[in-house]
Amino acid sequence: METIQHRTVPVNGINMHVAEKGEGPVLLFLHGFPELWYTWRHQILALSSKGYRCVAPDLRGYGDTDVPESVSSYTCFHIVGDIVALIDSLGVDQVFLVAHDWGAMIGWFLCMFRPERIKAYVCLSVPLLRRHPTIKTVDGMRFLYGDDYYICRFQEPGEIEGQIAQVGTLNAMKNILTTRKTGPPILPKGQFGNGVNESTPETLPSWLTQDDLDYFVSKFEKTGFTGGLNYYRNLNLNWELTAPWSGAKIKVPVKFITGDMDMVYTSLGMKDYIESGLFKEEVPNLEEVIIQEGVAHFNNQEAAEDVTNHIYTFITKRSGNVCETGVCLSYFSISIPTSNSFHSFIHTAPNPSSHITNMETIEHKTVEVNGIKMHVAEKGEGPVVLFLHGFPELWYTWRHQILSLSSKGYRCVAPDLRGYGDTDAPSSVSSYTCFHIVGDIVALMDSLGVDQVFLVAHDWGAIIGWYLSMFRPDRVKAYVCLSVPFLPRNPNVKPVDAMRALYGDDYYICRFQEPGKAEAEFGKAKPEHVIKKMFCNRATGPPILPKQGMPSNPPSTTEIPLPNWLTQEDLAYFASKFEKTGFTGPLNYYRNMNLNWELTAAWTGVQIKVPVKFITGELDMVYTSPSIKQYIESGAFKRDVPDLQDVVVQQGVAHFNNQEAAVDVTNHIYDFINKF
Repeated sequence: METIQHRTVPVNGINMHVAEKGEGPVLLFLHGFPELWYTWRHQILALSSKGYRCVAPDLRGYGDTDVPESVSSYTCFHIVGDIVALIDSLGVDQVFLVAHDWGAMIGWFLCMFRPERIKAYVCLSVPLLRRHPTIKTVDGMRFLYGDDYYICRFQEPGEIEGQIAQVGTLNAMKNILTTRKTGPPILPKGQFGNGVNESTPETLPSWLTQDDLDYFVSKFEKTGFTGGLNYYRNLNLNWELTAPWSGAKIKVPVKFITGDMDMVYTSLGMKDYIESGLFKEEVPNLEEVIIQEGVAHFNNQEAAEDVTNHIYTFITKRSGNVCETGVCLSYFSISIPTSNSFHSFIHTAPNPSSHITNMETIEHKTVEVNGIKMHVAEKGEGPVVLFLHGFPELWYTWRHQILSLSSKGYRCVAPDLRGYGDTDAPSSVSSYTCFHIVGDIVALMDSLGVDQVFLVAHDWGAIIGWYLSMFRPDRVKAYVCLSVPFLPRNPNVKPVDAMRALYGDDYYICRFQEPGKAEAEFGKAKPEHVIKKMFCNRATGPPILPKQGMPSNPPSTTEIPLPNWLTQEDLAYFASKFEKTGFTGPLNYYRNMNLNWELTAAWTGVQIKVPVKFITGELDMVYTSPSIKQYIESGAFKRDVPDLQDVVVQQGVAHFNNQEAAVDVTNHIYDFINKF
């Protein structure tokens, strides 16, 4: 054991303890509850001797790794973010993944979020648990097994920790590790009692020595159980935030190993799920299922030699194959665009009255998606073009494109996004993360009965479009992005903090952070004035909103002349919807920017792999903000979006180019998507 090396690695804002031995392809081991890196001691020693670099961390909240205080710091996104950062620190593109119990669940999330980082996956005990689209995870378990089911009992912070303290860490660990009870673990309320094991043995089993038990106990005596229990306390939040992956398949090669006495295998209908073929449907590259006779939950320790041999036989046939998953991480030389890759166009403004008589041909419906009711405008038949609007806009911002492209053989679909127009506006600020919005869009696509869409998006819609292309590239055939380029995640600085440092507290995004404040200032003027002022703004560079409130709030909007691309009827439509809903829902997108950053650590350094065309105006406030123009034109944008096929800069056009230069934008969209 002394030949195993130990070190601390900074990952995703925490310090992670890592045990490591050997050289060669990396084998990454993820432990479960209540375990540590030490649970893999046998596999580390055996497989490192066979030419593998074995790496086993203490996960967040365990052992010698940091233990963040906040319960919400233990979502699957935090843990997978830690693991991706650890893989990056190892200097490798891909790893062989081996995981057990909670580590197995994190392993499934890792395979779902970043499949290109996993060469193959050996999963112990916990199969992929399909996300139910309408029932939260803990709620489903409570319905099946009642309030005393162990996961339900773990939900209240501090409660089970206090009851474990009454029996002592040694007794609790011995009770859990030696359990051979099958079926769902039940913990009667009010005490830990006999825990999950009604007959804790006096004598330790042969596979667990007193020294082993003492090591586990020494670490949990130091850290307590709260970190590990917080994984369970985020099950419902994980469910809420993983809506974008509803129905997603796991595409990496998998071998599954469990004991026939495992408490997971013998409960929750798992045996039937595994053996009926449903598991294989969700994991198409599931190559083998091993059921170990007479083995209970902690099979990586109880049946260590057998598990090690199964791992070795599975991974050894793939050692040296860098791209077994079919979703390979590409590191190749990027062709930097020359000036010829950028096009400038003089736009043609739409005839303000040309669309009015045809607007009534656009159909409107309400679709239930991801727990909300979404208003959708739709016209045409053929391949789906999905339009995502920005702030402060609505489906209506795409009126010209809908009418034109639907006449060219496309089914044009434009929703009011969450919090806008006739779509529901949840009251909680935290209900507007990128995961919620992308979850809405994926559910909308499912409701349309299509696997892929052509995506067209502007402003905040463009940001959501990048997230959709990053999370679910399999659902996007090609992406026409307006105004906001892909902005890669800076692992060291939260976005709002960076903007505040660059532009000061009066930068509009910084001013939007405090709930209620911007709404109150907008409320001093009618929505019509607020929207008109934003639509007609042609100031370049970063928008600044002085703290004294919205500048120049006249009693009427007549002081600002309407441009030829925006009629009074158009303005009245936008105003009527914001009169009804207010601005809080849309502003909540901005209020989740730092949370989005925190939860997307797993995608640090990722490239966008869908075909992209980017269109912006030369007067756009985003394009003319510091460093954005240089980022786009220097080749850095192409580096982060390798399949960026065209960049169009429209002369004399400002931010709302989908309306101001509608004909030009529509033609660019058609020319691009017509190639596919």
